[in-house]
Amino acid sequence: MEDIAAFGVLGERLGLTLHYADVRAMAGLSMRLAPFGVTPARATAVVYIALNPGCDQMSLGRALGINRASTVKAVNELETLGAIERRPGRDRRANALHLTAAGETLRARIEQETLEHDRAAFASLSADEKAQLSRLLSKIRSDSAAEG
Repeated sequence: MEDIAAFGVLGERLGLTLHYADVRAMAGLSMRLAPFGVTPARATAVVYIALNPGCDQMSLGRALGINRASTVKAVNELETLGAIERRPGRDRRANALHLTAAGETLRARIEQETLEHDRAAFASLSADEKAQLSRLLSKIRSDSAAEG
């Protein structure tokens, strides 16, 4: 990856710096999750469904910040993988999403891999720096959510 200084004043912009840090982190996470047949977004969906059993596709899509078509695709892929199943929902138009036994196993693997990835990806930061970065990113995310 090109040194961010090669972009001149743009390389000094926090947004661009954050973008490149995200690209690097997500590339590493993608490689770790690939053997399980999931992307970081699909992995997030598995964990969300585990924590919200019986959720419908609309709530999953909102939580992931993706549109309806992308949500359907994600659910279909996770169902094909055997990680989730659709059950009758609160009404005839909505399915309730649940993890299967294989999905529970996948969730445990996802959580372990993401933990190991975070340790490796942020190893250059002290514990205090990691906590500060987490607080700052949460603050930005909260401010962004309030604007949207």
